[in-house]
Amino acid sequence: MNGEQTIPELEERIVFLTMERRAAMEALEVALDISSFTASLTGIESVEEILRESAEKIRALLPFEAMAFFLADEDDDMALAPAYADPPEKIHVIEQEKKPLIDDRTVAWALRRKKPVIVATQDRSGRIFLHALASPSRVLGLFIGILGKEEEAQQTPSYPDFLSIVLSATSGVIGTNMLLRKINLLNLALQEKVHFLEKSKEELSLYRNNLEREVAARTKELARRNEDLRREIVERKRMESEIRYRAWHDALTGLANRELFHSRLLEAVAKGEPIAVFFMDLDGFKNINDTLGHDSGDSLLQEAARRIAREMGEENTVARMGGDEFTVIISFPTSRELLAECAERLLHGISEPISLEGASVSITASIGISRFPEDGATTQDLMKCADVAMYKAKERGKNRYCFWSDIRGK
Repeated sequence: MNGEQTIPELEERIVFLTMERRAAMEALEVALDISSFTASLTGIESVEEILRESAEKIRALLPFEAMAFFLADEDDDMALAPAYADPPEKIHVIEQEKKPLIDDRTVAWALRRKKPVIVATQDRSGRIFLHALASPSRVLGLFIGILGKEEEAQQTPSYPDFLSIVLSATSGVIGTNMLLRKINLLNLALQEKVHFLEKSKEELSLYRNNLEREVAARTKELARRNEDLRREIVERKRMESEIRYRAWHDALTGLANRELFHSRLLEAVAKGEPIAVFFMDLDGFKNINDTLGHDSGDSLLQEAARRIAREMGEENTVARMGGDEFTVIISFPTSRELLAECAERLLHGISEPISLEGASVSITASIGISRFPEDGATTQDLMKCADVAMYKAKERGKNRYCFWSDIRGK
């Protein structure tokens, strides 16, 4: 009897040891496979691809009816968004199982624990496997797998540990991937900023160079325009000066004309200081003009004007009134003796021979003299008195002078 009982016990013991040996061999294979699995994930850049590879590895370990990966929001660990489901059409089943687990804080507990958490499904027909996806610094997401009771019964007791190793490897690769993506995004943003700054620097340099060239061109243009304006102003002043000169001077002789003479005579009378007026006419000029021609007559007038101006000096105003008539305003002391001496010197200077057309020509002048204020209080009176005195000098034989005061009242 005891022998019969011992044989079944031994057979059961052999089966158990065989299963343990098989589990140990499987564990060894899984450990080796997970090592190569982790290495293979490292080269994958897409998070979805990492999750797909992980799902395949998990399904090779455990025949889950459905499984899904949820990724957490960076600012809220409990904000879990579905990232990958296997099979995809079972995601709604997992979502239905997840909702009450969130409500009763089981999900929060699984995320904090960072170890496998196994609970029954709502209908008690299977098991729900929850495991946090976490890096050393933060929660990355959550894995949820639904396993039937029969499938679970066929697994070795160490299956949660193997599954945890796979998910830990997945978490590490996802964390590294997210970190690399952040780094890449930061590098990209930095490169864009560097590119923007370099481009801005180039644009700024180009703008500055263009601005400098434009400023240089405008400065050059402004300098040119300023020079043109300066020349225009100089030319305008010259023309205005020439116009004023022509307006106040005789075109033939360059002496003051009638207008300038009367203006200066008005000024002198207005001052009230003593002055004298010489009114002279060239004797016999008409005969010379008719005999030698108008060009010779003009030359004679020019030479006579030069001699009159020379004898009278710059302090006195010498003017040509028209034809062969000249006038002088004497502004130095006007005593009769000094005026007579000045008239004698003037007559002598005019009478010197002049060379015209190869011939020596002599001409004389008759001078009438009036004084202010003795002979008149206005310019009209002074000019009339000097004019009358000049004609009296001609009557007396020409080439002489006559004071108005000598014939006044006669």
